[in-house]
Amino acid sequence: MRVVILGAGRRGLRLAQHLIDERKSVVFLDSSSERCSAATAKLDCMSVCGSATDIEMLREAGCEGAEAVIAVTDSDETNLVACGIIASSFHDVGMTIAAIRSINYLGSGLSGDILGISHIVNPEQEAAAKINGIIETGLFRDFEYFPYAEFMMFSRKIERGSLFDGRSIADIRHTIPGRFVVIGIRRKGRVFSPSGDTVVREGDELALVVDDDESSEIYTRLSDVRPSRIRRIVMVGGTRIARFALLSMEESMRRNVILVDKDLAVCGRFARDFPDIVVLNGAISDEGFWEEERLYQSDLLISVTDNDELNIIAASYAKRMGTKRAVSLIKTNNSYIALAEAMDIDGVISTTNATVDAIVRYLRSDRIQSLHTLFDGQLEVYEYEVTDGFMHVGHKLRDIDFKGKLTIAGVKRAGGKDNFIPDGNYRIEPGDTLLISATHANYAYAEKVLTSSM
Repeated sequence: MRVVILGAGRRGLRLAQHLIDERKSVVFLDSSSERCSAATAKLDCMSVCGSATDIEMLREAGCEGAEAVIAVTDSDETNLVACGIIASSFHDVGMTIAAIRSINYLGSGLSGDILGISHIVNPEQEAAAKINGIIETGLFRDFEYFPYAEFMMFSRKIERGSLFDGRSIADIRHTIPGRFVVIGIRRKGRVFSPSGDTVVREGDELALVVDDDESSEIYTRLSDVRPSRIRRIVMVGGTRIARFALLSMEESMRRNVILVDKDLAVCGRFARDFPDIVVLNGAISDEGFWEEERLYQSDLLISVTDNDELNIIAASYAKRMGTKRAVSLIKTNNSYIALAEAMDIDGVISTTNATVDAIVRYLRSDRIQSLHTLFDGQLEVYEYEVTDGFMHVGHKLRDIDFKGKLTIAGVKRAGGKDNFIPDGNYRIEPGDTLLISATHANYAYAEKVLTSSM
């Protein structure tokens, strides 16, 4: 199947690598000959140099008959126009997905099926959702929250002498009370789905799905670190991401936020739009400003400026000054992620990774409510809504052979009933939300199960 990606930037390249691993044929269309050459040099793909708003270039790139066309150029306008041209000119395209960053576009009610766009992804909004997840849970690294199924997922590395070193998964399940399931293990770079007989070794990284109500206790048992209670928050940078994060916060939480920006006009706009937060005009790099405003006394600092280097420096400096936790946004250079983590920064949010996760969710199935990845994309976990046509409706879990390639790790019953870790007696019913995990290597099997009908 062919996927055309408009824009060979950081998001396009990461998305392409994900799709190429699935043996999909990827073609780039980009106006920069340098980016096109770099894409073909790094990846097993084709590239066409030209404008994404030129119908002949779109045709040459193979948009006609493509499984999907994904517009991730740096221009909202280009992404919008390109999808409109494709919708009006190539009627056999499977779907179009556009990355749209501008609040003005989204605020006007623009959504899927407008201008030929099947789905819209806002990178800033996706990153803001990650920020709010950190604030709500007190967890900072390698975790995701699944709001529909009300489960959490996180990973922990097993150290020498750990309670779990040398024990089987079944033994671990009996050792720790609570509702959780180990859905994946990364061992020496390889990711696989364990069975009950799998023995955990030192150095293994375990991915767990945990009931939301019990996540704090289980997280603490695995890491000896209790999730932080967030009361006082310093947010650095009056950016669109900061605005999205504040808009989605509860009013009671916003009262605990101090926003810092060096631009007086930006501070004025945030003070006007969010009267329940404290807005400070100053440079976060000014040591005297830190002392004067006592910013180091916060529970959490989140740096979300448009400058990756400044975000890392601010977060690292905050920790040295005494801030309990610090989070850095990475917008343009994913290679900074490892650097940030090595500098004692508690959490790193990548707009690129968040955007790619959102796009892959739409490529998988319309019934997938959310998709998150762990272990550099090698493990995928979906929130999937069961419909009447789902191939396993009415079947008990013990009667379904997933060939060890797919795990149903959690269930939320239709109508908002209780969520639970299923056993063999669980019968799949329409309206249930399933939390499904599969390694990326088994994506084809998972896709077949999720899209097949009776």
